[in-house]
Amino acid sequence: MSAPLHNEMAAAMEQLRERQKELTAAVGRAQEVSESATSRDRMVKATVNGQGQLTELELKGRRWRDLAPKELSAKIVEAVGEAQRAAAAATHEVMTGLLPPGLDLERLRTSGPDLDGMFASMLKDAEGWLR
Repeated sequence: MSAPLHNEMAAAMEQLRERQKELTAAVGRAQEVSESATSRDRMVKATVNGQGQLTELELKGRRWRDLAPKELSAKIVEAVGEAQRAAAAATHEVMTGLLPPGLDLERLRTSGPDLDGMFASMLKDAEGWLR
């Protein structure tokens, strides 16, 4: 392999490694996302993580005990849904500009990436080209 091509490949691999570090850090920040929302009447508070999973549900006061099950369920769904939307927006903000076009952020947010596997495969291929 010619020296200029070798140098270009080495530079590309270094850029790939830097991108991996950036993405790994962003995924770490996205996994730390936690958002809460409260029902309009402040009776129900829900907290979800960056993957949209419910991590805490708080029923405030005692009035909720007098509600019909369907009415209480609606308040819970309202609070959880709002918290999930806020968590999705926060996760999107963390990842904006770092993901390549066509990568489904929602799938990434809910199931997580295999960054190590993805980059290991690319680096292995690139190292093969250098030989």
